[in-house]
Amino acid sequence: MSRIAWMLSGLLWLCAAPALAGVPETPRFRLVGVAEGLPSSSINAVARDRAGYLWLATPDGLARYDGIGFRIWRSAPGAADALPGNNIQALHVDARDRVWVATEAGGLSVLDPQRRHFRHYRQADYPAIGSDDTWALASRDGALWFGTYGGGLHRLDADGRITRYMPEAGNPRSLPADTVLALLFDAQGTLWVGTTQGVARWTGKDFERIALPGAQPAPLVFSLTRDGDAIWVGAGSGVWRRSRDGRWVAPSWSPMFERPNAMMVLARDRDGQFWIGSQRGLWRTRADGVPVPVHDNGPGMSKAVASLLLQDDGALWAPIPGVGLGYLRADWRQLAQFARSDGGLSGSLYRGIAPARRGGVWLANYAGAPERLAADGSVEHLPPATVEALQGSKFMAIVEDPRGGLWAGERSGLVRIDGDGRVRRWRPDDAEEPVFPGLDLLRLGADGSLWLSCNGSGVQQRDGRSGKLLRSLPAGSHGLGNADIEALELAADGSVWIAGDGGVARWHPGRERFEPQPALGSGRVYAMAFDGADVLWLSRLTGLEQYRRVRGAWRRVAGAGPEAGIPAVEAAGMRIDRSHRVWLSTTRGLFRWDPETRRVRRFGVQDGLSSQEFETHSITLTDTGVLAATTTDGGVVLVDTTAPDPAPARPELRIDEVAVRRAGRWQALPPGPIALSPQTRELRVRLRLLAYADPLANRYFSRLQGYDRGWLAQGGNGERIFSGLQPGAYALHLRASDAAGNPAAEQVLRWRVLPPWWRTPWALAGLLALVALALWWIAAAWRARLQQRHALRLIAHERELAEQASLAKTRFLATLGHEVRTPMTGVLGMSELLLGTGLDARQRDYTEAIRRAGNHLLRLVNDALDLARIEAGKLELAPQPFSPQALVADVVALEAPMAQRKGLRFVQQVATDVPAVLLGDALRIRQILLNLLGNAIKFTEAGEVGVRAEPLAPQGVRFVISDTGPGLDAEQQARLFRRFEQAEGPRTAARYGGSGLGLAISQELAAAMGGRIDVDSAPGAGTRFTVELPLPPAAAAAAAPVATPAAPGARPPLELLLVEDEPTVAEVLAGLLRVQGHRVVHAAHGLAALTAAAGARFDLALLDLDLPGMDGLALAQALRAQGVAMPLLAITARADAEAEPQARAAGFDGFLRKPLTGAMLAEAIEALLPLPDPA
Repeated sequence: MSRIAWMLSGLLWLCAAPALAGVPETPRFRLVGVAEGLPSSSINAVARDRAGYLWLATPDGLARYDGIGFRIWRSAPGAADALPGNNIQALHVDARDRVWVATEAGGLSVLDPQRRHFRHYRQADYPAIGSDDTWALASRDGALWFGTYGGGLHRLDADGRITRYMPEAGNPRSLPADTVLALLFDAQGTLWVGTTQGVARWTGKDFERIALPGAQPAPLVFSLTRDGDAIWVGAGSGVWRRSRDGRWVAPSWSPMFERPNAMMVLARDRDGQFWIGSQRGLWRTRADGVPVPVHDNGPGMSKAVASLLLQDDGALWAPIPGVGLGYLRADWRQLAQFARSDGGLSGSLYRGIAPARRGGVWLANYAGAPERLAADGSVEHLPPATVEALQGSKFMAIVEDPRGGLWAGERSGLVRIDGDGRVRRWRPDDAEEPVFPGLDLLRLGADGSLWLSCNGSGVQQRDGRSGKLLRSLPAGSHGLGNADIEALELAADGSVWIAGDGGVARWHPGRERFEPQPALGSGRVYAMAFDGADVLWLSRLTGLEQYRRVRGAWRRVAGAGPEAGIPAVEAAGMRIDRSHRVWLSTTRGLFRWDPETRRVRRFGVQDGLSSQEFETHSITLTDTGVLAATTTDGGVVLVDTTAPDPAPARPELRIDEVAVRRAGRWQALPPGPIALSPQTRELRVRLRLLAYADPLANRYFSRLQGYDRGWLAQGGNGERIFSGLQPGAYALHLRASDAAGNPAAEQVLRWRVLPPWWRTPWALAGLLALVALALWWIAAAWRARLQQRHALRLIAHERELAEQASLAKTRFLATLGHEVRTPMTGVLGMSELLLGTGLDARQRDYTEAIRRAGNHLLRLVNDALDLARIEAGKLELAPQPFSPQALVADVVALEAPMAQRKGLRFVQQVATDVPAVLLGDALRIRQILLNLLGNAIKFTEAGEVGVRAEPLAPQGVRFVISDTGPGLDAEQQARLFRRFEQAEGPRTAARYGGSGLGLAISQELAAAMGGRIDVDSAPGAGTRFTVELPLPPAAAAAAAPVATPAAPGARPPLELLLVEDEPTVAEVLAGLLRVQGHRVVHAAHGLAALTAAAGARFDLALLDLDLPGMDGLALAQALRAQGVAMPLLAITARADAEAEPQARAAGFDGFLRKPLTGAMLAEAIEALLPLPDPA
């Protein structure tokens, strides 16, 4: 029989097959392509692993599909554990769930159980392999068999040993050819090998060559397929089936599958139908039937299909060349779709549908004459003259009357098509009995009359034979309201019901009006359907509502909304099948609601439909139980509502991945026990329910034990992220159900979050030990407390005495400073005055000795006061802009003469880049330098003493004081800056004098300025002190000018008021001022001062702060209150730091501490009353 004859026979079989089924068989694959993540639209092989994942071999890598997305493995240059190439030629999952792949010229690779790394078997590494082009794979009993191109057959044992089998010339028990294209283990575990020169069977030691019937006993073999106990062989010469008893049978359609349409793969489903992949596409047939081509929801397939996968539930996976992967549900025969095609439907859109009395349905063509889609899938067209007469019509509704006439409605009128093809029309502009415009619903009443609903216009009833107008109910009358009608239905008793914007209303013939039904709720109704005489279903935007009539009254008894899977969408239409299930057409698919099981089933693109957007009002149910509806892309969908649902099956729930976030990226954890570090903040668990019927409708649920109160519904999202996990053990319970509501077995994922070290068992044990030790210590302390209470009281008393002693010490030092400074003013002042008189040499020496002893005593007092301030933390600095050069010059002027008197050379160096002006306490810096230079001169007997100033990086100044004295050893240097310590202790004090406080105070002062003093010395090598002061720079203009006392006779005499209660001090001060040429008026107390100031004019007043009665501060305020504007100079023996701020606040212009010298007085007067510029 010719191939054309076989094709014609196949088409006849295709047309005849529906007579045995509810709807014509039109397989509709759900397509998964590159847009969904598939690496290539071509698929070379399909396999499924033990977990239920789908594996795909493509020319651009290996892909794993879970129904939602793909995970892809590709070649990565330089990565030894990646694929050696991207073109996967063969794919196999063995009994150990290992995935084996063969790449083009890349050898054999196996993916590890963690699905991360590949191990490779290549000719370069395994010389026993004859070729790196592998075409066939099979495994059994731990051994993998693989056939290659030109390299023979190989067996890879579990221990890694490879054995190669090749054809041997003259040996009929050897492999027939060196190129192997197919491998198969039969029901008895025997290996069958398909080669380019026939079939052979492995006997355990050699090969038995099997001759095929026909003229070519050893043809090119493309495929070997197991079918129960039988084997199918696809060869270049056709198809053969070998039964268990060894008989070969060629099916009648074997010639159809000779080269170039050789069979590449065969699979038989549970209904006994064969699916055949060949070099020219995909076919289906029964054992005694004729194969017919399978269309891929389009014109068909003409490229090779080399792999098919039938699931246990009957679903089929098939490569769709040029498109991707196709999935056919197990219940695909329940559903059929038809669209415009040659010899088929001619319309591009159908807006109405109704059952046909001869079977099938009538379709209201929106662009021409109506058509009948028969039950067998064939299409009946009206006579050509009728089609011509209806050209340009846009029908919205259709119904067939008992006499076979068609009534069709369009917005511009009503059309009657008689059985003989004659056409009659009623239009809105007819003079008599016009039809309302906007006709979109037609129903035949129980009495044979025709009811018309014209949206927005009204309702009409016409005679079912003649079309004569019986009733015309315009909008706004007869209870119609605005006539916004969505549904027009007839109840079982023949009554007419409408539903729409105004809810539900029933026609009352006696009252000639539609009466509202308040018991059926308020709100817009989009669809309505009766289930018998006493059950009514309504569809509102909130979902489905079921009402039951009980003793004449309607009551709502059930409902279903979004929580049950019914979407909140405007329904297009509704019908109830024989099993009382609700069928709801929407723009989101066709939904079937079973009120008994409360489960919903959605029909849509996941079932292979080209569109899931259904036309409004275009749904019907035939007497045979076939539901028909039209879609917005011009398709017609048929559903066999009587077909049984697939048997319940338990889907596989898999924990696809557990990952943690590290450094902002998710990192998958390896399989095994999960222990998270304390630093882990986020954990992601990804689930996949490997149920492919409608993956997007799978539902996931989880409950974290001890944290979630109940099960958390995750919807279709299989991921859950946990953050802020505290240390401890966790158990996550996981559930899922597929689109049909079948539940998967519950799984539990356990993990631990490790505690930080301080919460580990050993740390807690240590803490307990510490607690126990603390309790013991507390108990011991309590006992000791009872014994030591008296001692504690004694300690408190001693502390009180110590505090009193410290306070007394502070007061003593303050008093000492005051009481010593006052007589020292007399001693030093008198000595200065005495030196100004005519003395002989002896008298001058005595006087100089008195002054030196007084200065020494003053330094001791000042050092003691400084030390007290340091210990009390009350040492305050007075930072002011100063010139380091001027400061060095001032110090040198004081110390250089002393060095010269000892016969020492004094060296002074100031670097040119020393900052011109710095901000610091020049007086304290001067104190440090004088102390260091004084010591250098004092301890140096011969040689030189020097001072050097240089800049300090990054800011400040460094002073270096050096001498050629005896030097210091390490032990002496360690004691140098201690209080009351000197280099050689008592020997130094006895020889040179001193208190041992100078260097200690100098170091404290330097530290207070942020600096330090370092010493570098060695016995016999002299000593070098380095003073580093990181002082900030100050503006050059800000430096205070150094006041130069006026030379004697250079200033005119001044009238001065001296207020001092101590006679000796007053006499000294007055004498020092008179020596300078000034006239002095002395007042012993404040009242006398006020009297003197009121009776005479003075240029300046010197006021002691500690006066009897009215002190100096009050006196200054009183003088200022009287309007005295002359400068006021405060003189005091106080040593506290608060004295000067208080004086200036009281109105003083200057401040001096006792004891005073003539130079100090002259400098203070010059600062307050500077001489005018000679210019």
